[in-house]
Amino acid sequence: MEAGRWRAWPTTWIGGGLLLLVAALTVGLYYFYHPYAELTADTPSYLEFARQLRETGNPINVFRLPIYPLFILLVTAIAGSTNLFAVSIAQGLLYILAVLEFYLLTCLIFRRAWLAFVVGLLLASNVILISYSKLLMTEGFSLWLLLTICLLAVRILQDGCWRLLKWLTLCLGLLFFTRPEWAAFPVLLYAYLLWMRYGRERLRPLLLRLGLPLVVLYVLLGGYVLGNLFINHYSGLTYVENMNLIGKVMQYQMQNEAPPQYESLRRVIDDNVRHAHLTPYQLVARHPELGRDNGRQMGEFARAIILRHPLEFGLKTVPMLFASLTSYYPVSTLPPPPGAIQHGWIEQVVNALLTFHRLLYACNILFPCCALLWLILLCWPRTRRLPAVQGMGLLSLAVLFAWTLTTLGGYFLSDLMRVHTVFDPLIILIVWGTILAIPTRKAWRMTVP
Repeated sequence: MEAGRWRAWPTTWIGGGLLLLVAALTVGLYYFYHPYAELTADTPSYLEFARQLRETGNPINVFRLPIYPLFILLVTAIAGSTNLFAVSIAQGLLYILAVLEFYLLTCLIFRRAWLAFVVGLLLASNVILISYSKLLMTEGFSLWLLLTICLLAVRILQDGCWRLLKWLTLCLGLLFFTRPEWAAFPVLLYAYLLWMRYGRERLRPLLLRLGLPLVVLYVLLGGYVLGNLFINHYSGLTYVENMNLIGKVMQYQMQNEAPPQYESLRRVIDDNVRHAHLTPYQLVARHPELGRDNGRQMGEFARAIILRHPLEFGLKTVPMLFASLTSYYPVSTLPPPPGAIQHGWIEQVVNALLTFHRLLYACNILFPCCALLWLILLCWPRTRRLPAVQGMGLLSLAVLFAWTLTTLGGYFLSDLMRVHTVFDPLIILIVWGTILAIPTRKAWRMTVP
């Protein structure tokens, strides 16, 4: 950011330093409140993949993607192979770094240090996001990656700082090899950069500059899929896709709309929906034959129903989209280990912050209106070239992309709440950045150099 464009660097760094202090104190308080590694039902599969990497070096697994297990492996190689709390601490440090990146991102978009500080406080003190980032799961790691991607992309968008493109490409690869729903995001992001930079730069160099990283990313993605096909006989990233699809069919009670050739499977699924109420994984445990070939039959069954009734599936998804924005579930953890020290005053502070941010979480319902406003401004020629409009347009599209895909794939609101933590910081920025910036039009009505 050039001095002639924004002369607020001393104020910016003071605000950033204060935010880092608040984030460090909040993370520290929460970790003192829960001074142990917190696991979920999915954690053992990541630990098993980390063991696979350590013992065989094979980076391909049909159930989980490799980057987060590699992160676990790297941390435990330094801290000790059984020290899982060190992994949790590393994720806490990444959360503090994410707060700083969030602050700088807001500064880049609105050019107002006070606004960035106020919005940044909502992330720095957010014990809801900290609690989910602390779990031995991919959400905290992915949250940091996504904010890094957005910060790099907005910098390139505004200044044409193409030397950052290699780092942007690296982070995109790390993200979609951590969470598969982000695999198509590079296409959206690079198309957006092409659209916004076209007119300031020549088309052919732009196409080459953005096309080559895309080729690299999808060659790697294709190579991983081929590896899964040859090693595990599954032509995809993970067979969790099959489980999610059958979970959606059961959630929407569409199992009776299957083609006739799936009659035997239909009866099993229908009996489960009506009486047993098992999750897809519990269903496979009860009926092991359904898990053969990485759940291929269940995946084909679900796809056949969805493709035959896409309108019904879409209409049933719409209410889930809005419910997922505000449905709150406290982080589900194992009970504290015996002898864990509990500090009463820390519990009071954490609970007070939790109450505040629980109320704040309800404001996520404003996201669709705020995103729509920025997209309208993005489509209006008179405002399209404003830096704030371009930056907020990018963030709005990123959240709309992830919000839609995660809702199409998740079949429990509790799970949707968990995966939303990856892009919840962007929702906070879109909602509260809009509320604070729109009335002060000087914060975003700036000409492009």
